[in-house]
Amino acid sequence: MSVDDLGPITERLASLDQPIRNWQAARERAFAAKFTPKQGKLSTLMGRLPTAAAATAGVGPGPREQVFTLLDEICDLYRRSDGSRCAIIRGLVHQHEAHRLLGEYMGNAARMLGSGGRSVWLERGVAAASIDDQRRDYRDWLLSLGDLYLAGIKAKLDPAPVLRRIAERSNRERHRAAPTPTRDVLEGFEQSAYFGTTILPHFKQ
Repeated sequence: MSVDDLGPITERLASLDQPIRNWQAARERAFAAKFTPKQGKLSTLMGRLPTAAAATAGVGPGPREQVFTLLDEICDLYRRSDGSRCAIIRGLVHQHEAHRLLGEYMGNAARMLGSGGRSVWLERGVAAASIDDQRRDYRDWLLSLGDLYLAGIKAKLDPAPVLRRIAERSNRERHRAAPTPTRDVLEGFEQSAYFGTTILPHFKQ
């Protein structure tokens, strides 16, 4: 399996690069317009955040729907692939702008589970976590993974087998932006300190 074998997906990812760049730039301009100046008291700056966030949302969804549709297909392919093929898919996605929406996609998968969506959304969400590989912000990544886990539990699913299965397809090497390899995090999620302090208390409510 090579990048050439993924030609149709490569072409669709490439076709979304410029629309995503344009949309992200518009969102950044809208946020900056409401958040400037960036100097002043912290309380003042924090007070501007809701207005700036609303301005960002006002830009509209952009190509999000098209990106999510493509990520559905990519995540389905990923969860059916072996480790070497998954490594190629990860590299391919990170060559294109769609990788910027992986975090939002994980959130969407959790929402779909929460609204009665099929169990495939748990697998897609964890596959997206594996593809993302903690490359942007491992803390936000971990929070999104926790949301997925809890959404799976509320949907009466057992996330543990999914985490283990996707862990086998995940990066064994630690990315420089993360403290732990993604494979290890997924495999040991239920034994992690984060799980004990943030996820486990939800079971005691």
